[in-house]
Amino acid sequence: MKKSLILLVLILFFIMPLSVVAGDSNKNLNISVFTMQKGDKPPVNNKTYKWIKSKFGVTFTWDILAGDKNEKIALLIGTGRLPDLVEVDSDKFQNEGCLRDLKPLIEKYAPNLKKHYASAWKQMIYIDSEKDANGKIIKEHIYSLPNYGVIDGAPSDTYFNQNAWWIQKAVLKEFGYPVIKTVDQYFDLIEAYYKKHPTIDGMQTIPFSIITADWEAFDLWNPPNFLAGYSNDGDGHVDLKNGKYVYKDNYTDENAKKWFKLANKYFNKGLIDPASFTDNRDQYYTKIAQGRVLGMFIQGWQFKGEPERILRAAGKEERTYVPLPLTFDESIKPYYRDQSLPNLQHGYGITTSCSENKAIKILQFMDEMLEEENQRVLYWGFEGEDWQRDADGRPYRTDRQRAQQNNPIWLLKNRATFWAKEAPKLEGTMPSGYTCVMDDLPWEYAARQNKLDLEIFKAYGVNSYAELMDKNPPKNAGWYPLWQCSPSEENGGIEKEAYNALYGFQPLQKWYLPKMIMGKPSDFEKTWAEYAELMKPLTDVYNKFMQQQLDTRVELFGGLPE
Repeated sequence: MKKSLILLVLILFFIMPLSVVAGDSNKNLNISVFTMQKGDKPPVNNKTYKWIKSKFGVTFTWDILAGDKNEKIALLIGTGRLPDLVEVDSDKFQNEGCLRDLKPLIEKYAPNLKKHYASAWKQMIYIDSEKDANGKIIKEHIYSLPNYGVIDGAPSDTYFNQNAWWIQKAVLKEFGYPVIKTVDQYFDLIEAYYKKHPTIDGMQTIPFSIITADWEAFDLWNPPNFLAGYSNDGDGHVDLKNGKYVYKDNYTDENAKKWFKLANKYFNKGLIDPASFTDNRDQYYTKIAQGRVLGMFIQGWQFKGEPERILRAAGKEERTYVPLPLTFDESIKPYYRDQSLPNLQHGYGITTSCSENKAIKILQFMDEMLEEENQRVLYWGFEGEDWQRDADGRPYRTDRQRAQQNNPIWLLKNRATFWAKEAPKLEGTMPSGYTCVMDDLPWEYAARQNKLDLEIFKAYGVNSYAELMDKNPPKNAGWYPLWQCSPSEENGGIEKEAYNALYGFQPLQKWYLPKMIMGKPSDFEKTWAEYAELMKPLTDVYNKFMQQQLDTRVELFGGLPE
């Protein structure tokens, strides 16, 4: 008995140091990172990085881009002196064989990552895998982890800057915030306001304006797709016919004809600015910044910068805009707000300079960071310091805390911004139901809004303009979005023909569509027939190519969500 006890003590004596060493190595992991983000290196006493070191044993060595991005990437690749992680925004590192294949490691060691990326897994594999000449996968790989666009739970974004029928807040307020669902109702409202207010600040009121200049001319021919209830698949839309997904261009179908006939009616009533078809970009946006354009169909990101900043600086909040999801008639369900798309070939990749054992530890760290309690610290901050709960247990911030968290100096000292921006992250809602970003909590979002916006939200029963467009945006179809399949002339064959057709559309559109809108109503059918006849040889080629792309994407990623 005594000998057995001595033997057991000796075994434990030799085993314990080994296990302690192994454990310590897991709790002493320094990750070297190349990032393209701008900013200063975080100080050594940064609150969140100290928490990461204390809880996970992980520290970071940052190589922050200074100078030309392409030169820096070429230097890293050329010298072979690669860090453990590189921020990826293209396939450059991948093409030079500098990145580890993460697919087998995630599948074996990182269940949270695998679960998080489940909805994007097929797309991640397809874009990074080796393929044959027909685009079929030969060998599957994943080389980078998307930094944004993978939704967990329900979408929770509050900001909307995509396609919409925008209308001045003053117009809605004037008529007691009516519910506007159709394009006819929209133009009726604009006409009524225009008649009451023919001038704004001494300048002629413009009921509706269209940008047709340069590369932004797509706003001239995009409306019918949305009025008919289709998602934003670029130059065409998809219907399910007899069990098959069928692609059709947006430019010559009945929906296009219907819209341009309506536009002709609105123009002849004096509601569409004739200068829409001659103004350059500066002239178009200057009119918006003057506060005299009542409405337009446009993507929010096109005008929500300088024009709206000028209006707000002048104290003209009522001349800024609200998005509306209009359709031809109320029987059509609008589809303007989609769910975020995975930001493929962006985020972090683990380099071949990092050993497999260390790569596994980095993935396990990322995996553990996806737990809700860790995400809250990373993106909300520390409970009791950066936010707290009210008597009902609801998380909130004070005005002082909100102000702090918009201060770059405070953020540098307190948040792990470099890591948090590019690392895998929960988006949408967390398992608790709260939003992953504290700014998106309805009461937190409301605390940052002006009085007029809150009045509008209350009138329409929503918490944000994103909700006004669609409270519950549907899951994206598997093929979505087909605008990612733009043809290239380099590949030859039908793809080159489709490329030539695509760029043949615009001269015809820019010539005929203004004629349809500004012409006499009696001339519309003739003008449409000429346009459709000239477009047909081009659309036939383009639709054939896009049908092939649709078929491939449906096979790879699926069709409509169940």
